[in-house]
This record gives sequence, structure tokens and C-alpha cells, in this order.
Amino acid sequence: MVAPAVETAAPAIRAISHPSTNRRILDLVLPLLTPQSRLLDLGAGEGFFSRAVGDFAQARLGVRPAELLAACDVTPGLFRYPHVACDLLDAEAALPYPDNHFDVVCSVEVVEHVQDQFRFCREIVRVLKPGGTAIVSTPNVLNMNSRLRVLHSGFATLFNPLSLSSNDVVHTSGHIHPVSYYYLGYALLHAGASTVGVTYDRFKRSAFVSLAAFLPLLLAGNAGFRARLRRKSPQVAHENRAFLDAMNDWRMLTARSVVVIARKGAS
Repeated sequence: MVAPAVETAAPAIRAISHPSTNRRILDLVLPLLTPQSRLLDLGAGEGFFSRAVGDFAQARLGVRPAELLAACDVTPGLFRYPHVACDLLDAEAALPYPDNHFDVVCSVEVVEHVQDQFRFCREIVRVLKPGGTAIVSTPNVLNMNSRLRVLHSGFATLFNPLSLSSNDVVHTSGHIHPVSYYYLGYALLHAGASTVGVTYDRFKRSAFVSLAAFLPLLLAGNAGFRARLRRKSPQVAHENRAFLDAMNDWRMLTARSVVVIARKGAS
């Protein structure tokens, strides 16, 4: 008698970043994809985001995941999505891909783990095709909870003191380099992106409470800051108007993570 075949369950894949962040980025990414697209999951972790994109590629676009998707991470051995190989990533070196290679690059909660964030952004834009889109998320250090935490501790939310005697960053979840929307957008623009915008994953009730309590102080302080900037550096004030508006929008002040959307200019 031949023993019946035993079905092997698909490996469980953990979402290392918050599920709401993955959902928001998928909402942005999936409409961009066609059967001819190439997407890079940069800092793929165990493959949660890759699996979602791969399932979409198979079910909706009729292509094998590996035809559309590439993945890379500093620990590729942890990658558990079997339909795509995970390339070894050195976060402080060049990405292992040629110039102008991908239509979309997604990096979900990775940039705060990177020492050289300007180089990281240059590499993202380098591997994008002209007209391609980069989507980069990171904890929002400009929400009200984070601003108040900086006031009393000097550390943004989700960032803590690092060990000075070793390279162990486990206690901080590897968060070594906080970056606000402004400086991430600045880095992407100087890397060659033609436009930069921002959206958000989810909003925190506690941040709304803090915003209500401190709103008059915030509005008065920001109005004074922008008036001085216009007086002393009118060109800089004009160039940064969209950034400055976004930095004190209620969504920025209450969102958990920022999702930065950058597009590379067509050649």
C-alpha cells in the first residue's frame, strides 16, 4: 500500500513591522504593479510583505512571484517565503542590483536601522528606473507623543540609549538612527528623486489627547519659527513650504509611522 501524500503546511511568516504599516504600503503599491513590473522588497525580514506581493502577482497578474519580485536583507537566512530568493544585503554598501532596474522599491521600517541613511537613499534611487516609485516607512518621530518624549528624555518614541560597550542593539529593536519626514525627504531629493510626498499608517489616540492639550503652544511657536525663517531666509522658507506644512499637519502630529513616497524623474 502506498502511503498517502502528506501536505506540508506553508511556513509561518511573521510581520516584523506593524500590520497597519504593511497594509498601508500594500494599498499604495499594488495598484502600481503590472505583469511587466519589477519590485524590490528592501529589508525583507521573514518575507511577510514579499508574500503579500507574491500572492497578488500570482492571483491578479498571472505571473510567478520571482518574475516580479526581488528581496534582500542583512539576514537572508531568516527569509521564509519559498517562491522568491532573498539576496544578501549590506546596509552600508551598494545594493546588489544594477542601475535603473526596478519600477518600485519598498523599504518597510528599515531606514531607522541604517547608519548611513543618505547612502541608503542614494542606493534606492539609483536602482529605480526613471519614473519609478520608492516607498519608505519609518517610525514617526514628529508625532506629539514623540515630541513630548524628546522634551523629557531626549529620546524619540521607539528610540532608546544604545550600548556604548558593545554593538548589541537588541534592546532597541535595532533602532539606531531616528529620522524625521523632513530629513528623509531631503535625502531622497538629493539622491535624485524628483518629487517627495508623505502619507501615514494609523493614528494614535494618545497623540490626539496630547495635541489637544498643547495645540495653542504648538501653533504659536510654529508661527513664530516660520515668521523668523521668512525674514532671515526667504528663499529657504519658500523652498521648504510643503515640508513645513506637512510637519505640523494634524496627521503628522498623531500618526504612528510615516510612509514617504518618492518618484524618480523620467530621463
